[in-house]
Amino acid sequence: MKPIKKVILYYKASAEGIIILGAKGRASQLHIPNAIDGKPVVAIGDYAFAIETEQPMAEEESMGEITLCPATEERTAVPREEEGDALLRIILPDTIRRIGAYAFYGCNALRNVLLPEGLEEIAPYTFSGCSALETLTLPKKIQKIGGYAFYDCHAIKTLQVPEGVTSIGQYAFYNCRSLTKINIPKNTEHLETGLFLNCDSLYEIHFGQCNHVSDLIAVLNHELLLTIDFPDARVKLLIPDFQYEYIEDTPARMFHQINYGSGHLFRQCIRNADVDFRRYDELFYLTKREDAAVLVLLLAVYRLSYPYRLPENRRETYLSYVREHLLFAAQYYIEQNDLETLRQFALWGLFTSQTLPQILDLAQKKRKTEILSFLMDYQHKNAVQATKKNFDL
Repeated sequence: MKPIKKVILYYKASAEGIIILGAKGRASQLHIPNAIDGKPVVAIGDYAFAIETEQPMAEEESMGEITLCPATEERTAVPREEEGDALLRIILPDTIRRIGAYAFYGCNALRNVLLPEGLEEIAPYTFSGCSALETLTLPKKIQKIGGYAFYDCHAIKTLQVPEGVTSIGQYAFYNCRSLTKINIPKNTEHLETGLFLNCDSLYEIHFGQCNHVSDLIAVLNHELLLTIDFPDARVKLLIPDFQYEYIEDTPARMFHQINYGSGHLFRQCIRNADVDFRRYDELFYLTKREDAAVLVLLLAVYRLSYPYRLPENRRETYLSYVREHLLFAAQYYIEQNDLETLRQFALWGLFTSQTLPQILDLAQKKRKTEILSFLMDYQHKNAVQATKKNFDL
């Protein structure tokens, strides 16, 4: 039996229904009712569950025993602390249509929030400081994400932004240091500054259109995988990392930025509304010289797999590289259990009678049965075709 913590829930009535204004007391779990006084709960007010100093996590999770109390004034500031246990999860009814600014500000132990399906906006600072929040599903009806909405959400790893979102406010994902994957929908026209500042782990970004790309990645100097949807095709572009430092020019009283690595040159190919594919492909010689073998391989394979505006001579350059490093490439994709890319290798005619037995041996040693089956089937079909040709001769 979980211990019980008393929580007073303050509310007021409006024309649409009940608005939760705030709470006194904390518990590990809170279940917000879907109706009060016969009216649906339609909104969570500004600062409703915000806190400046969260309570410690209890050894045993507690349930909140809610006492309802009418109130007339909304919170206008973050309370320093409340008695009880740190808030770990909160259950919100689907009757809710609005969650106010700073609603969960500072709830640094909050792990789970199931957002109502009818929610249309993530208000400014809603989850700011929710550093334990790892996963969050945004409802499909969301149209706007406010500034600093996920500021300091250190643990969140992936976020799927709904296609209906048209606006994302400034620094919305600032300091989301574990975020690895996110998308910017096609319909998002209004994007403010600093969205990905200090997102040190962010690797995959999917842009629903080629818009604002250069501005958004300007604060990221590590390796990136960009998926960009053009009106007639999709591309995947790997952008290498780079490092920099400032060197003082004392006589001129100036600082000069010195870059190390090829990444800054590749970034110059990415514009807000287009990509300089010609220059991007020209730089392949440089990444072969300066970057790690896996990065070079991935860059070549992504470009071959999504060959938008890829001239034939550049296609042959990428193919030649993969062909020259085929055993390394095959080993990498076998270890990743990536059958789809190995199928592409077959379509590109990369497997030969000399290399295929070695690749089969790699798949067998790694016990990748599905890949092994595909390779054996490929070997069999090509052997049959060769026999028929010899017979005809």
